[in-house]
Amino acid sequence: MPLDKGIFFCHHVRTIMSDANFFELKGQVIKEITGLEKDSPEVHIVTNQTTYKLYHEQDCCEYVRVVKVIGNVNELIGEVIFAEEDAGANEPDWHTEYVDESRTWTKYVLKTKNASLEFWFLGESNGYYNESVSIEKI
Repeated sequence: MPLDKGIFFCHHVRTIMSDANFFELKGQVIKEITGLEKDSPEVHIVTNQTTYKLYHEQDCCEYVRVVKVIGNVNELIGEVIFAEEDAGANEPDWHTEYVDESRTWTKYVLKTKNASLEFWFLGESNGYYNESVSIEKI
């Protein structure tokens, strides 16, 4: 099967742009999470080791933002036992609004012994621009 250069290129760019991995949160203790408001362009996760910034590197005409949070961030106390990123997630059943020609869903899940938190980024464009979320340590 031939390599889909478009998919490979997007994945490769994402890997270069991100200096952190969401899965690194496993084993860390979350102190604070900000930016989980609807339409927020970035999220900051402060742990006992570092601060992670989840954001989109704006190119031109794309729009990437938080669209949904499921769970209570204030209950997410203690050590992270599960951290998952699903870039390219299927469109969720709860989303009913119109979106542009192209869209990319990115779902994040964090779990501690006490609680679970899920938040979704939606990237939209005319299909020409990257709609992904990057992660970096700041």
